[in-house]
Amino acid sequence: PPRLPMGATVDFTCNVCGRDNRAAPLEQVENRECPSCAGCGSSLLMRSLMYILAVELFGQPRILPDFPVDRTIAGLGMSDWDGYARRLASRLGYVNTFYHAEPRLDIANVPEKELGRHRFLISSDVFEHIPVFALDSAFRNSRRLLRPDGVFIFTVPFLKIPATVEHFPRLHDFRIVESGGKRVLHNRTAGGEEEVFDQLVFHGGEGMTLEMRMFSEADVLRRLREAGFSSVEIRIDHAPEYGIVWPIDYHVPIVARA
Repeated sequence: PPRLPMGATVDFTCNVCGRDNRAAPLEQVENRECPSCAGCGSSLLMRSLMYILAVELFGQPRILPDFPVDRTIAGLGMSDWDGYARRLASRLGYVNTFYHAEPRLDIANVPEKELGRHRFLISSDVFEHIPVFALDSAFRNSRRLLRPDGVFIFTVPFLKIPATVEHFPRLHDFRIVESGGKRVLHNRTAGGEEEVFDQLVFHGGEGMTLEMRMFSEADVLRRLREAGFSSVEIRIDHAPEYGIVWPIDYHVPIVARA
């Protein structure tokens, strides 16, 4: 779509809470992380996830307050944003899970009873925090959690670079300690070598938020295909009526269908 001029404003209906937003600054609306709904504080990323979910479940865009109440539509979130998680849980058979708190889900080691029973799985900016030795299992289990008609709605920070950059490629037996107000990662490799890293990047939120890598686009798509998904699609939806205006073609949502 053509780019709007700097300083432009947009009117949109938030598809998370249903709030009509008038003359919202474009620079906020098209910022991936910036809260830009005056009602619920949703961002471009969160509205995009709910837009994709509606299209995948119901075949057309639909604001979340207009989702049917249908507990047979089972889904899981992985540390999802509370702004849409509460609303999803009130309508669908959806549970928001956490690595560090109840209800727990370790995507690298999922319980057998959860396999093959979910219509959808949402993971937004989680896999960049998974240790390298658990990453393959995490991708495989994302597919294994889904029914044959299931969909994985997925985001990670990724760039159009030749290969994924692993910050700690030999991670094996590690711990993070704080000393003098600074957090340091201590690792013992599989071969017994000691490593220390002090230039760490943590993202917001609780739990394991250490950035382990920067994905390349090609590697993300390859990993999803090798995990067994039948189709994998980068989604750069343009729906300004819902405040969805992507100015970039990286760090965007990906849809992987079982």
